Amino acid sequence: MGAQAADLPFRKAAPVEYVRVCDAFGAGFFYVPGTDTCIRISGQMRAEETFRPGAPTNNPNAYSYSLAGNVYKRDLTSFRARGYLNADSRTQTAYGTLRAFVSFRITNDSTASGTTGGGKAVGLGTPAPSTGAFQGNSPVVGSAPTLDKGFIQFAGFTAGRAQSFFDFDAQSVELLTNSVANSNQPTELFAYTATFGQGFSATIAAEDRNERNTGDSGFQQNGGLVNGVLTATTQQPNATRAGYLAYSGETIPDFVGNLRYDGSWGSAQLSGAYHQVSSLPVTLAARTVAGPAGTVIQPGDADGFAVLGGVKVLLPMISKGDSFTVQGTYERGAMDYANANNYFNGLSNIYSNNTSVGVPVNDAFVRPDGTIALSTAYGAYGNFRHYWIPEVSSSIYGAYLKIENPKSAQRLGAGADNARIFQVGFNTIWTPVKDFQIGAEVLYSNMQLTGLTTLLDNPATTVSPRNPDDYRVRASVRRAF
Repeated sequence: MGAQAADLPFRKAAPVEYVRVCDAFGAGFFYVPGTDTCIRISGQMRAEETFRPGAPTNNPNAYSYSLAGNVYKRDLTSFRARGYLNADSRTQTAYGTLRAFVSFRITNDSTASGTTGGGKAVGLGTPAPSTGAFQGNSPVVGSAPTLDKGFIQFAGFTAGRAQSFFDFDAQSVELLTNSVANSNQPTELFAYTATFGQGFSATIAAEDRNERNTGDSGFQQNGGLVNGVLTATTQQPNATRAGYLAYSGETIPDFVGNLRYDGSWGSAQLSGAYHQVSSLPVTLAARTVAGPAGTVIQPGDADGFAVLGGVKVLLPMISKGDSFTVQGTYERGAMDYANANNYFNGLSNIYSNNTSVGVPVNDAFVRPDGTIALSTAYGAYGNFRHYWIPEVSSSIYGAYLKIENPKSAQRLGAGADNARIFQVGFNTIWTPVKDFQIGAEVLYSNMQLTGLTTLLDNPATTVSPRNPDDYRVRASVRRAF
């Protein structure tokens, strides 16, 4: 008899493993097929335009030079397209949650960031050739994908590139992130966080010092380094002048600690940081107590530090989502903790630094005898966010930063002056649908230099700021997914 259909050999199909929702870690997570690991893929796309009607175009550093050597004013409008792509994976273990987080960022700007608009950064007060408009070159300034953050967390430990544990508010209500007196620095670190319960926690961390260095980059831009020694005579200590400090290699990381509380009413934090200040060897430009001209000396290290206190209060009694935040910072020899120059460019994106009309933001200066003199800064920052309706919110914020440099360094002129910067900003954001925002913001900044403005080398020469006001208006469209 012929074989019946039921007698034919049959191979059972492999079971199909469908993607399963993982609700243990919040919305958006799903199980990686075949594993007990949950992952969430997210990101953000931003499109922005900035207009600066009050750009300090009367300042020499606000100009750029074309390749033909012709001067022109900086761009008063600029465009930006920026995207983020994030992956957050988490696995529950006997020791708690094992987490790995990665965030990549890529940006295209119509002009280079910074005070010179379409131009490069300016070193030693000398305008650099511009790669921006008016030269027949593409004005688009792009960036390769950047690891904005990438870290592993396990049993209280954090290792990788994460937000500095010194930071508190980190410009949370702003579109521009150009406020001063605000530390906002992702950095490489190793940290341990202890949770005590009742909302209290404490963290100790070793963080990358180089992310926080605020020294003079003009040496590298102008070829002042020869075999690792500073030789540009305009920058060297002599019998009557101090010199800008240029950092040597890192030998001690920054040590950061915080004590934090998070509760139903809001949050509060106290932070502290140690920052080693170390100089490259210096060649004396004139005879001093340290030796004759041409003598190479190695300044000794100095100890910088910073402290921060901040409080955020939730105000649901006014409207759901409302909050008020205030924080204060003091630093000595650790400028980036009082003003994030190295990442979000609080001051350096508004006024030039270390130039005759710029903001003096060095951590320290080298005196003629080879000792290091530290600068100090006091900062205060606050913001208030209010939701008019669930889809519309407005924020107002303000900042004040006072920089005090040693008098021995002020003999350099305005590049080492004391400075006071005041800012106030306002924005409104409309969220017509979930995870989609349309916003507009205006920021006003004012700078006053208040230290010695007469150069000791040339008493007849004085330096004073021109047009220290800066206005910015930005429109921003953002879509998160």
